[in-house]
Amino acid sequence: MIKNTSSTNNPTSNRYSTDTLHQMLNNELSKYKHIKVPNINHSVSGTELASWLIDSASPKEIEELVHMVNQAKKRSSNTKAIFQTAAAALIK
Repeated sequence: MIKNTSSTNNPTSNRYSTDTLHQMLNNELSKYKHIKVPNINHSVSGTELASWLIDSASPKEIEELVHMVNQAKKRSSNTKAIFQTAAAALIK
């Protein structure tokens, strides 16, 4: 059996507690005053989206989202698109 060590299959392997993940998500989303949801005429504040994600997403999903944000930040990419996609998924 070949063990896949790719970081895409197991993003963070429970490196952080749930409270830490929530704090990281809140800190990142607090940077955005408004996040416009693509293809929908709706806008949500960063703090509102953070609480919405914490309430509706599983700890595994939040962990994956934080991992994606961290990877984007490492590459100096804009993280807003990740949150726009998450907001669109929550609205639908």
